[in-house]
Amino acid sequence: MSALQILQLKLAVPEGIKLPQSTGSLLHGVLMERVDKAFAALMHEQQLRPYSQYLYFDKQNNTLLWRLASLSEQAKQELLNVAFEMPANIYLKHKNIDVQVLGKEWLPAVDYDSLAEKYFAQDFPEKYIELKILSSCSFKSNGEYVIFPQNNLLFGSLIRKWNCFADNNKLDEQGLAFDLSQQAFVAGYRLSLQTFALEGIRIPAFRGTYTLGLKNNLMVNRIIAMLCAYAEYSGIGIKTALGMGGVQVRMLRRRNE
Repeated sequence: MSALQILQLKLAVPEGIKLPQSTGSLLHGVLMERVDKAFAALMHEQQLRPYSQYLYFDKQNNTLLWRLASLSEQAKQELLNVAFEMPANIYLKHKNIDVQVLGKEWLPAVDYDSLAEKYFAQDFPEKYIELKILSSCSFKSNGEYVIFPQNNLLFGSLIRKWNCFADNNKLDEQGLAFDLSQQAFVAGYRLSLQTFALEGIRIPAFRGTYTLGLKNNLMVNRIIAMLCAYAEYSGIGIKTALGMGGVQVRMLRRRNE
């Protein structure tokens, strides 16, 4: 089953209105009102949710996009399919505006086995991985927010989600995040502080581009690349179900491709 699926909705708002990225949490609230009540209750109880979503403005195409991704077949059926049936106008009562849905697009789906096979059964010549963080991202460690993408926290969050929702190809989690972080280095970054407003609280966070360089351990590089590709579905950091940590990924042979 192709559990890893992305649904992209093209949105428009009334002239003169700009929606901040935190509107993703409001859209999430509207969506959760429409899903099956048992599924909504289950999601409220789970620490790791089998989906991510975020709102961002695509400057290249001058388009406001709402991107939702499933990490399990259940989330695909219960959440993404409901999102696909959203009406042409979505009312956001907290802002007292109607958001118009101009289009809906399913991106190519993949399953966990196929994603693993892509990086373990084929050549992998790339030496750099660019993470374009499109909605504000933050991590939490020892009760404190971490507003820079420390590699052990980055890999740790991805490993936990992978192992929670992948039926096969589970990773040996003991010490893996630290081991991966030792085989990757910061090859470049262009980040800025961008807080994320959520339920009256402003969460310290960052947004921008972060590039990892890979050392010469091919097996480790394959795991890192697989997890970073997975990040496009899972998001990175905290509160990815509420609109944070949305990311797009590029594998590069050279740093400045």
